[in-house]
Amino acid sequence: MEQILNAAFIGCGAIAQKKHLPISKADCHIHIKMLYDRNIRAAEYCKTEFGSKDTVIAKDVEEIFASSTIDLVFIGTPNSTHAKYAVSALESGKHVICEKPMAVSSEEAKRMLLASQKYKKMLHISYQNRYTKQAQYAKRLFEEGVISDIYYAKAYALRRRALPTWGACLDQNIQGGGPLIDIGSHSIDLALWLSGCERLCYAAGMTYRQIAKRGSRANLWGEWDVDEISIEDSAFGFVMMENGMTLSVETAYALNTDKELEASVDLFGADAGIVLRETEGIRLIHETGGRMCVTSDKLDETRRSLTPRGHVMTPAEAEHEAFMKWLLEGKVYDPGVEQAFMTVQIVEGIYRSAMQKEPVYFS
Repeated sequence: MEQILNAAFIGCGAIAQKKHLPISKADCHIHIKMLYDRNIRAAEYCKTEFGSKDTVIAKDVEEIFASSTIDLVFIGTPNSTHAKYAVSALESGKHVICEKPMAVSSEEAKRMLLASQKYKKMLHISYQNRYTKQAQYAKRLFEEGVISDIYYAKAYALRRRALPTWGACLDQNIQGGGPLIDIGSHSIDLALWLSGCERLCYAAGMTYRQIAKRGSRANLWGEWDVDEISIEDSAFGFVMMENGMTLSVETAYALNTDKELEASVDLFGADAGIVLRETEGIRLIHETGGRMCVTSDKLDETRRSLTPRGHVMTPAEAEHEAFMKWLLEGKVYDPGVEQAFMTVQIVEGIYRSAMQKEPVYFS
């Protein structure tokens, strides 16, 4: 008999509807057992669209934590709630799949880490950009020694005018910040994961609200209320690692730039450098035969014409397959959570540095 995990979903908004619920519904190892959202209509919609006859809409989150039938909890709620929901779920003996960012502070993130270790339940932070073809291939190049000893890295998440205007996205108290903690955390995570850095030294940076306080009719999701927005529209930082590697961070929802970049990194080592872009292939910059070479690979085109394509998984589907494989094998620790914690530290450090106008050192 195949193992089936009963899953509960806390938060039935866009991230659940477009990502976790449809993928879970298609997974024969997951049974969508419980749903909760403060907006009862969202929960009812998700039950109709993704649930089954015995799917229950919980009256509150405590009903999920108290249930002895739930094995796995997906958390897709505002950033400021991640820690309290994750810790409660872990304490009640459930595995947790939590949307990024891990938390809005390193103190909260540490509580999540410690709860996962204490109760021996998996805590996975959903950074699906690790599972793009570009990122997976780049990781393979590192593992095979083609690239090593990264000493400088750049993490990009830049938009011209694509500031989210729905829900609590503009509220600093609920989301913890703007592009740095949101789209920026994806790029920071990629840089840490690929470079293999393990310890931080200090961070410095600045945040800006130059466009946020003016408003914009050109914004992708419509104009925002300049009196209501409390997040930054852009943030830039510099991070020093204990091993000497430096990382520059560039993030923006609104920036007068000619090039938009998301989930993108540049990594520079002595033997080679690599350029990874979200929507393109990768470029390897290296020296061969006394000449400088740029080797490009458009991964979608790297296949024999007679090879059946089959189902090409999205990064979110590949991520789901990975953590489900770990769970079904009985693993209770995801090593990626350590870098998710470091990402929280970096984001927090840049925000604190911007407020204090001085570098922030990590203990």
